[in-house]
Amino acid sequence: MKPYSRIVAGIALSLCALWGAAFGQTAATATVSGTVTDPTGAVIAGAEVTVTETATNVSRTTKTNESGQYVVTNLSPGVYRITATAPGFRQAVVSALKVDVAKGYTVNFTLEVGEIAETVEVTAGAGVELQTVDATVGNVLKGETLLRLPNINRSAVSIYLLQPLTMPYRGVGVNDNVGGQVAGARSDQNTFILDGVDITDNTVGTHPVKPLAGGPEPIIPVPVESIEEFRVGTTNPNATFGRSSGGQIAFVTKRGTNEFHGSAYWYHQNDNLNANTWTRNRTRQPDPELKDNRFGFSGGGPILKNRTFVFAHYEGRRFPQSQDIVRVVPTETLRAGILRFRDASGQIVSYDLKTSRLCGPANSDPCDPRGIGLNPVVKALWDFLPPGNDPSVGDGLNTIGFRSIADASITNDFAVIRLDHHLSDRWRFEGSYRYFRQIAASPTQLDIGGLLKGNTKGVPASLAKVPVQPRLVTAGVIGQLTPHLTNEFRFSFQRNFWWLQRVSPFPQVPGTNVALQVAGHPSFGGLISEPIDVHAQVARTQGINDHVTQFVDNVTWIKGRHTMQFGTSIRRLKLYHLRDDKVVGSLASLVAELDVAGAVTIPPSNRPPSCSETVRTNCLQPGDVTRWNRLYAGALGIIDNIGVMIVRDGRLNPRPIGSPLEVDARINAYEFYFNDVWRIRPSLTL
Repeated sequence: MKPYSRIVAGIALSLCALWGAAFGQTAATATVSGTVTDPTGAVIAGAEVTVTETATNVSRTTKTNESGQYVVTNLSPGVYRITATAPGFRQAVVSALKVDVAKGYTVNFTLEVGEIAETVEVTAGAGVELQTVDATVGNVLKGETLLRLPNINRSAVSIYLLQPLTMPYRGVGVNDNVGGQVAGARSDQNTFILDGVDITDNTVGTHPVKPLAGGPEPIIPVPVESIEEFRVGTTNPNATFGRSSGGQIAFVTKRGTNEFHGSAYWYHQNDNLNANTWTRNRTRQPDPELKDNRFGFSGGGPILKNRTFVFAHYEGRRFPQSQDIVRVVPTETLRAGILRFRDASGQIVSYDLKTSRLCGPANSDPCDPRGIGLNPVVKALWDFLPPGNDPSVGDGLNTIGFRSIADASITNDFAVIRLDHHLSDRWRFEGSYRYFRQIAASPTQLDIGGLLKGNTKGVPASLAKVPVQPRLVTAGVIGQLTPHLTNEFRFSFQRNFWWLQRVSPFPQVPGTNVALQVAGHPSFGGLISEPIDVHAQVARTQGINDHVTQFVDNVTWIKGRHTMQFGTSIRRLKLYHLRDDKVVGSLASLVAELDVAGAVTIPPSNRPPSCSETVRTNCLQPGDVTRWNRLYAGALGIIDNIGVMIVRDGRLNPRPIGSPLEVDARINAYEFYFNDVWRIRPSLTL
């Protein structure tokens, strides 16, 4: 398909009636604002307010306007010291205000008359940290809390699933039915933001492959060791968010400070003291290997004190593991072309399809009028299947379970480096690079017949591989254009790459030209497994390789009693998606179903009579008729249908058989917003 272009534009306007101060925080920063007055309550214009981050000793200074108001925007999360001074008044100081991501704080000062050299220590009351500047509902979790909370996957996203109004993860899949919904919205409507840029999967809304958190995820992992803090906005997002109807989850990467700090860790779990399961013991299967090693280190500090800082983190995982697998194979009698069923008297009746004459309403017709019985191609296919070892699976007469273990190993590496540099007293730069690589084996598709080179019959080989290789680069310049005009510009480039690698169905029996599926796949309502799985749901290949370039700009302008904020997000999306299926139905490879799936019916003359009050022997019980029909069609090689997905190119010309579906799209997305907070009087803001 040829690339195409689409323009998606949205304009968000918000006027909020709130009790509190002006609003100006963004997805990666916070805001401190307030009013400076004298002891009589009169406002002080031109008072100087300085905000200093204690960890880096970097300061920002602004002055109150004619209404005595000040606003300091685009503050990174951390602990700040705030001072207010004016000629003829003592200096007032708030020594330790904790500032969280995507929040606004109101800090008012009342200056006492005296010398400016005199200092009055002001305690920030409990109300300072209340979210009063907008109606967003959500919680902030910080680094130490993230590290101490139990978290088997060490992913910060896992914690968001525990927030109020969030549906916890449950089940084995990752979709709208198993968790991750926020305030009733679909889970693919959540927005993930890291360091001020959107890292949500633009194709499916959440990361569907090997989730680390056990639920919806961004395109790149966010290990707790790499995150300074994050906030989950569950309802009422402000105008700087608002891209989707779900939760707004904002992460901030750890930063270096004036002090060197670091960590090293290793988590190890093994099977040395693990008991084998009852099921494995019963089928004489060994306890599979389990050696889970998760390790990493981090460090940060100054390159130039008070000016340039760096933070880096690496985490790796080596997890060789196996999973129990079960397949359904023919019994020895079925492999010989003999169907076995219990009649109404409870007796097991054997029907040799080649010679039996117990079919038809009177038990007098040959079951196979041709006198051939088991199809030689079907016999050759079943000869690749290992013998069964678990009689608790299957019907116990024609099919039996094959139980074993298969590789499900996971290997991954994650790294992040962040650089912060203060260009001047008013401007700063921050940038980061994130790397992730994972390869996982999946027992979704197996070779149990030893058909592929290097594999052995009866030793399951996992054919499904899942490589995941996202990348993320971010950069931002934040600062003051004037004392009352600030700007935040951010850029990001991200690659979202994951691939579900499978072996496409191929003729497994020499001399044939089509893959065979006999009586359906047991995982999807069928009866017998194949030597190599060919069902569309387990044999399909699909992948994504998206490149997204994003530009974000937020401007805050304080004019009189108005605090205006406006900005834009411009994204250039290069989306590539490949799959060789159409979700349900056929694949791009030829697959023949030997079954009763709609096109074929088995007449009563080709099966034993149904049991009744008068017919008690050599008959089929009502619940066995469908099973007989499917096994009969499969054993005799009766083709119900041959399916293949055929696609067309961008000019609607048919492509060769075997061609996958491909989407190669270019999308330009433009989003704008404007917000005006009008402080009518100190106690009323519109």
